[in-house]
Amino acid sequence: MRNLTLVLTIFVFAAIFNSAQAQRWKKYRHEIQGGIGATSFLGELGGSEGPGKALFLDVDGRSSRYLLTAGYRYKLEEYASVRGNLTYGRLSGSDAFAGDKFRQSRNLSFRSPLIELAAVGEVYFIREKLSSRYKVRGIKGVLGSGLSAYVYGGLGGFFFNPRAKFEGNAAYPGDGKWYSLRELGTEGQNLPGGPKKYRRIGLNIPVGIGAKYNINRTWAISLEYGFRYTFTDYIDDVSTRYVNPALLEAQDGPAAAYFSDPKTTVDTDNGEFIIGEGRSLTGEQRGNSGSNDTYMFLTLGLNYKFVSKKSNRPKF
Repeated sequence: MRNLTLVLTIFVFAAIFNSAQAQRWKKYRHEIQGGIGATSFLGELGGSEGPGKALFLDVDGRSSRYLLTAGYRYKLEEYASVRGNLTYGRLSGSDAFAGDKFRQSRNLSFRSPLIELAAVGEVYFIREKLSSRYKVRGIKGVLGSGLSAYVYGGLGGFFFNPRAKFEGNAAYPGDGKWYSLRELGTEGQNLPGGPKKYRRIGLNIPVGIGAKYNINRTWAISLEYGFRYTFTDYIDDVSTRYVNPALLEAQDGPAAAYFSDPKTTVDTDNGEFIIGEGRSLTGEQRGNSGSNDTYMFLTLGLNYKFVSKKSNRPKF
């Protein structure tokens, strides 16, 4: 009888301990985050070697720019969270960096500020371990560390405003100033009967993957990589076809005509030339309207968990 009582006592205390450990995550439901990182843009401009490719295969690292982000995370379950983030960054693209000579000859470029507000849900496929017992020598948690990993997806909104510098050429001498390309209507948006101007505020679908490492019970570092699929093809101001530059110049001046078609002559590797400057390509393809623009984030973050004072221990 005495042995049975001892066994039952051990069982009860083990159950209580496991229950407390299982509920420990509820003490750390609220978390804030700050981070820095880099952006990459995938649209009509720039690109890797050769013809345009899909997604990250066409990324040009020289067009990467910085980002700053801050966010709040709320833990729904041990394996699931929701998060909101406000991000400020820059996007950039230039045909001068393209590996393909014909893209270089097209000579289009842009840069844009980016302000994004996004809400995402996170699902952890390696769950976060917050108990100190996972730091005790000889007793290891998942992967033997405080590492956790997740995938995420959600919905966001963003602001952009593509601009470019008026370098100029023989036909349109530049002034070295930066111009808002949307206002110039480089694909005929300001012309009678032309297409409607695009909006500078759009929606996106953020998806990605991330990992966190707990330094202690309240502080963690994180690394995250994600895509932003958008519903616009005008982040870089390029989408459809060339417009007669004479009409653009008459409507909005020489800057509009130049930015619509700033083609240049490029020397190829075999000593031949791609003659671009001065060509009139009215009606020919300028961009690919069948594919919307995409941008990416790589973010290094510092995370702080607020510890709830509420006890999760069972009450008798």
